Amino acid sequence: MNQDDNSIPLLTEVIPLAPAAPAHTPARAPDYAPPARPGAFHTQPAATSYQATPPGAPIVAPLPVTPAAEQYRQWEQEIRENVLQSLLEQVDTVLQQQLQDQMALVLDNLSTVLTQRIKDSLHEALAETVTRAVAEEMARFASTKN
Repeated sequence: MNQDDNSIPLLTEVIPLAPAAPAHTPARAPDYAPPARPGAFHTQPAATSYQATPPGAPIVAPLPVTPAAEQYRQWEQEIRENVLQSLLEQVDTVLQQQLQDQMALVLDNLSTVLTQRIKDSLHEALAETVTRAVAEEMARFASTKN
């Protein structure tokens, strides 16, 4: 080493990084501690603020970044469309079945009403025909007696 290298100061203290506050947490309360003394460059870090990783320990990858609000909106839209499509398919099936059931009832009632009207008309026509036929026979019988 060169003699001049001894005059260069070396960093012998580990300075921990302050953890980043999550974006969704409320702002911290103001710090009313007395200001740092003039000439004080650094305060001793707390023992819990930095812990070295033991040698041979696995390095844990950071958690993936959560999707942005736009991504959430897109997912919400896709889910909404899928649920709506599923419901529409179910509604079509149920509606078709209900329509068939109701139409069957209406047609059954209509056929009953039409059948009764046809029977009544046929009874009237038959009674009128029989009455007319009996009247004609009585008239012939009366004319043959004279």
